Amino acid sequence: MVVPMFHVNGWGLPYLAPMNGIKLVLPGMGMDGAALTELIQNENVTFAFGVPTIWLGLLNYCKENNIKLESIKETIIGGSAVPYSMIKQFDEDHDVNVVQGWGMTETSPLATANLKTPDMEKLSKDEMYQLQTKQGKPIYGVQLKIVDDDGNRLPEDGKAFGKLLIKGPWIIKRYYKHDEDAVDADGWFDTGDISTIDPDGYMTIVDRAKDVIKSGGEWISSVDLENAAVGHPEVVEACVIGVAHEKWDERPLLIVIPANKELTKESVYDFLDGKIAKWWKPDDVVFVDELPHGATGKLLKTDLREQYANHLIK
Repeated sequence: MVVPMFHVNGWGLPYLAPMNGIKLVLPGMGMDGAALTELIQNENVTFAFGVPTIWLGLLNYCKENNIKLESIKETIIGGSAVPYSMIKQFDEDHDVNVVQGWGMTETSPLATANLKTPDMEKLSKDEMYQLQTKQGKPIYGVQLKIVDDDGNRLPEDGKAFGKLLIKGPWIIKRYYKHDEDAVDADGWFDTGDISTIDPDGYMTIVDRAKDVIKSGGEWISSVDLENAAVGHPEVVEACVIGVAHEKWDERPLLIVIPANKELTKESVYDFLDGKIAKWWKPDDVVFVDELPHGATGKLLKTDLREQYANHLIK
């Protein structure tokens, strides 16, 4: 389990394992690819929990050293969106099925899961990977809906996107020591996410409301751009932020950790060509040695927005 013990997901797993007679393996401070690979092999781990940033390091190490993770059969990944390239690499290189789970502290912690179904077996590999990039369907007892800025419910057609609201028996009602409820009169909690829901009920996080890039009146998903960028074989990790622009208010800036010094902006742009809308193309690509992460493995975009606030202002 590569999940912080102070994190809400870390509260449940230490109870789940002994209740079901399962050996629980904790990595301690060894979170790099080499240490995790050795631990997984030595302990014969079959089921793994973690965030994408941790698995990026593991997969890159295994690829560089021609190692296959023989024991793992399935991994549940949460914390941030799982890139298509990661799902594909886990399956093709290690025969590991990826299950996306989504939730937050306020949902105690799980709200949706993208579990493999018999219908998935009928899909092509590409179609299955694309479906697995979604955060999944609400688990029993949980309800979801998306609304516009005026609170009007939006269609679940996989195209309309809006604020994600959630309700259920274990969803937060009120924060500790607060006098007012955190939900509306009907019990709906605003997650702070921008999402879509398709006709089959699969929910996809488009972006955090605070991270979506508003360019010329249109929205650009930083998550989709990041997931496209990390598909480049020479990109270790990517982060996209909106920065000030004199004409368009905001434009996307792509910040990348390269696998080697030979990676160029042109190579990144060429790779993204055809994978994203032309007007989504980042205005610049910045190469860095590392990206800031919080204790739960999430990118600290606030720090980067402050650092690069005027990057595109001439």
